[in-house]
Amino acid sequence: MEPTSNSGIIRTIRRNVSARRLRREEGQTPTEYLMIVGIMAAVILIAFILFFWDRVKPAASSWADKAKDAVGASEGKKSTVDQ
Repeated sequence: MEPTSNSGIIRTIRRNVSARRLRREEGQTPTEYLMIVGIMAAVILIAFILFFWDRVKPAASSWADKAKDAVGASEGKKSTVDQ
């Protein structure tokens, strides 16, 4: 039995309906949620740092100095993995 033009039209309609279902915006995908949350976190972090930079700068400097001293204290010593 040869397909008639009606069966081709019906297949096309079904394909279009299923494509519309896939494209329908009923909510975001997990990837979109992660992207949105990441952008929001970046904006909040930047705003926080810009707004509170005068208070954050001494603490960041102190932490950086302590980290530098900790790394400097271990210079010249072999790690336990190398021994």
